[in-house]
Amino acid sequence: MYRTALACLLTLLAAAPASAQFSAGAACREHDNGEVRCAVRLDNSAYIALNVLINATRVRGDARMQADTYVSTCGSPGRMIARTNIANSGTSLVASFTHSPNTLEFGAQLAAGACVEVFLLNCIEAGQRTPCKNVMQAFASRVEVHIR
Repeated sequence: MYRTALACLLTLLAAAPASAQFSAGAACREHDNGEVRCAVRLDNSAYIALNVLINATRVRGDARMQADTYVSTCGSPGRMIARTNIANSGTSLVASFTHSPNTLEFGAQLAAGACVEVFLLNCIEAGQRTPCKNVMQAFASRVEVHIR
């Protein structure tokens, strides 16, 4: 009886859509010039399709901000893969891409890992430019990477 139930459970888990697979997540932090930086390290992530989401928690009223997403070998400068505008609350998709490091990056990323960074900047609240750290709770906000 238990074997049958376990087999059914494993079948259901294997049949789950890939978009539901959580890969990595981390809290955001205040950064330079009032910006907020959200970064996460990916292990063994070569050649997979990924979605990058920001779960933002606002401080007070509604605001909009620019989200610039970069991918790199951890510890090295990254390359921008997306720029979008998001709200300062709720969950927003900021990038969707297939991570495929070139041959030079591949070896380095096997050793150091790949990093995804999202910089939140150019915040506008009530028509006025304001530091992003003032319109969202950085430590309560998260970046998440999901396998598509």
